[in-house]
Amino acid sequence: MRTAIVLSILSLATQVVGLHDVQAPFSAADAVDRPAALDKKRELKGRFLHITDLHPDPFYKEGATFGSSCHLKPGEKPHSGSAKGQWKRRLDFYGDERDDDAEFDFGEEDFNTTDVDSSRNYRKSDTAGKYGNILSDCDSPQALIDLTFDWLKKEWVDEIDFVVWTGDSARHDSDRNLPRSPKEIFNLNQQMAQKMLDTFGKHVPIIPTMGNNDIWPHNIILPGPNRVTEELLRIWKNWIPEEQHHVFERGAYFSTEVIPDQLAVISLNTMYWFESNSAVDGCRDRSSDPGALQMDWLEVQLDNFRERGMQVYLIGHVPPHEGLYYDNCYLRYGDLSLRYQDTIVSHLYGHMNIDHFFFMDVSALESKGAYDFAVYGEALNGTGRLEQKDPRHGVKTFSGPELKHGHHLVNYDRFSAFSKKGDRLKESLMNSFGGLPAQPLLKQKDYAVINVAPSIVPAYLPAARVFSYNISGVTLDPEVRLRKPVTKLPQDEDDEEVEETEEEGGILLEFDEDGYLKKKKGKKGGKKDDCKKPENEDKPHCVFKRKPRYSSPQSPSRTNTGLSLLGFTQFYLPDIEDTDKPPEFKIEYSTFHAKKLAPPKASGEQPSQPPPVPYHMLPGYDPVLESDGKGDDTSEAESKLWKELKDITPFPLKDLTIKRWISLGRELGSNKDAWNKFTDLMFVSSGGA
Repeated sequence: MRTAIVLSILSLATQVVGLHDVQAPFSAADAVDRPAALDKKRELKGRFLHITDLHPDPFYKEGATFGSSCHLKPGEKPHSGSAKGQWKRRLDFYGDERDDDAEFDFGEEDFNTTDVDSSRNYRKSDTAGKYGNILSDCDSPQALIDLTFDWLKKEWVDEIDFVVWTGDSARHDSDRNLPRSPKEIFNLNQQMAQKMLDTFGKHVPIIPTMGNNDIWPHNIILPGPNRVTEELLRIWKNWIPEEQHHVFERGAYFSTEVIPDQLAVISLNTMYWFESNSAVDGCRDRSSDPGALQMDWLEVQLDNFRERGMQVYLIGHVPPHEGLYYDNCYLRYGDLSLRYQDTIVSHLYGHMNIDHFFFMDVSALESKGAYDFAVYGEALNGTGRLEQKDPRHGVKTFSGPELKHGHHLVNYDRFSAFSKKGDRLKESLMNSFGGLPAQPLLKQKDYAVINVAPSIVPAYLPAARVFSYNISGVTLDPEVRLRKPVTKLPQDEDDEEVEETEEEGGILLEFDEDGYLKKKKGKKGGKKDDCKKPENEDKPHCVFKRKPRYSSPQSPSRTNTGLSLLGFTQFYLPDIEDTDKPPEFKIEYSTFHAKKLAPPKASGEQPSQPPPVPYHMLPGYDPVLESDGKGDDTSEAESKLWKELKDITPFPLKDLTIKRWISLGRELGSNKDAWNKFTDLMFVSSGGA
């Protein structure tokens, strides 16, 4: 059946190419209209927003049942036409009926969406709320989308420098009675782009990226140019530099300079690396596969930005967890992350709804392929792809706490190949952190840190985060930039020969009988894989022999300097299910020390740049803390503020350089209380972790 689907999609794509000149897409007027880089007249705030997985659902109904994807109220009949009838009707790629021979029968095993009678199996009190419900598999109601953008417009329009927006701006395909169409998906993306424009105007750069639910069918996209790349280019046209339009049409990826000549953001199309995209074939070297071409393009981009002395943030939708990417894509991404460590400041992703970070390091990359299992996934089947089991058959394949409302809808992203048990992701992270080498043995140049943000869609509590970055020496003045010479960073000492011959201090990954990562152990020598064999050519010790590697202890990823990430503060909606009043965004936690968050009057420190969070948004804030004078009121206000700030700073870090993440990883791997708090935050304080 899977092969039949791919052949049908390929057949359809051929027809779409032939219709290119006669089928009118959205008009150019639908595209957002704004510049891609910061206005030189603006002052840098040293902050940016990361928002992901909005998943707006235009069919969401307050009071609907969870089994109907929140589309039908109790007693309402399903939409006309059965799922099979809907999928079997003749469709073209635009979602319109056609009279040609393109017919699709996707079958129930491929589109395992819900088919629950809305009149049965519900409690009257357990129906969809106005703003959504946590721990359910329904998508975002319009009320939640509006509330989120109203908050962003009120609080952040003049307080951030740019926005990274990492995909999934359409609903899930979780209602068999109301299947999605390409036209609907494009319309939802257009609406979310317009929301961004209405909120931030033309002076805040926005960098979007494609999610696995922004395409039809979900997860599947063919090599471009195609209808998807053309439509998204029209929708995002003026956020994508004109000289990159042809690149985007080919692959739906691009780069843009948010701070000219200093900071670029590279928006990646992870769908070409995603193992669930059966229309592509990974990232084989010297191939014309779209995933390989994107890797080649990415390397050129990194090389060019490095030559210009710039720094880069990489953003995408699906994070580079082993088991989510094709093996060779996982290895090649890890290779570029380590070889250009002095240029890449951060890796920012979405998709999983789960707040966490993880390392891509030499030892994990070297061990790739040692077992026919995915560290974060199910056992591989005979085709080399991840097996998924239907939860209705009693096998849990989701991550996180049990659902509070309804049951699992299979095409919802929570139902995915991360684990057979809800604790597998946590277990793998714990083993990774607990296996970090002792300080004298650890080489920072062997590590990259991947950050995965939680979502707006209430899989758990809706959340978004605001990063702060170091703006010392960073300017929007073009005359100053022109006079500033390109600085070549000192490189790490070459220890390749030592790494090849050392007999102690190396790291070996081990897996349990189910193929999941066990604790790392120091190895006592052992030969590295033969680089002459094709299956090993993308492993680090082979790549590092034939390609240059750039790492520096003075790079922003490793030392707090201009453009380094300083920390982030995460905002969430803890009262989303409160029916008495609209919920309000509050701070869930911050990675900063409490002293860095507090006003100068309370902290006794004068900040060198704008604070991580405008002071009035802090819990326990009192205007008296910014007034002149001292008195009992001030002392009481300070006492209250420090208590509140302590509660939201469970893991205070000096900055977000690699060494700080490694230190946090060690703490999480050795301190049970810290780990328990971390796992609670993983699921956005939704409980049940």
